[in-house]
Amino acid sequence: MKNQLTKTDFTTEIAVPAEDSADDVNVVDVVGKKSDTAIMSPGSSSLYQLAGYMNYYHVHDSAKCYPVLADPVTVTASENAWTDYGSWVEIIPVDTITNPFDIHWVHTGEISATGNYVLELSSGLAESEVVIGQIAFSRDSNQVQTASQPIQIPPQLANTRISARISSGNAVANTADVKVYYHEYP
Repeated sequence: MKNQLTKTDFTTEIAVPAEDSADDVNVVDVVGKKSDTAIMSPGSSSLYQLAGYMNYYHVHDSAKCYPVLADPVTVTASENAWTDYGSWVEIIPVDTITNPFDIHWVHTGEISATGNYVLELSSGLAESEVVIGQIAFSRDSNQVQTASQPIQIPPQLANTRISARISSGNAVANTADVKVYYHEYP
């Protein structure tokens, strides 16, 4: 004779956390209530963890460019073709964008030589950079050397420093000028 399992064999009474709880001690703390409304910083809100900030609250201000009213930032590749990157170069200094933000486009121009390139963006202070996204770009023999590439990165906290570095298929320290297009969250 087989034992029949019932629904009660699989259900356990679990306390639902308080609305907008940020305890993050148990699974139910992370899942939270369906009526949560708080958006805190990445990693601290149950809704942020469950649905993802971009999918749940994608409300933002108008697009902005950085650097603005200034020349782009020149980034240099290493001299080793595809084996490493050049040094990190600061694009957005710490304490410059004073609201949470993310970057949607990277503009490259004045690419010094034909070839293929990969650019990495990072967040964090100097010597503590963490890669947050990559794009590929190129310059061909017709001198086409300017483009804006889409990128998706995690939302960044207010005042975050952003840097870039590049690698190329050339065995020369080629350069590219970089600007980013970003938007802030209200």
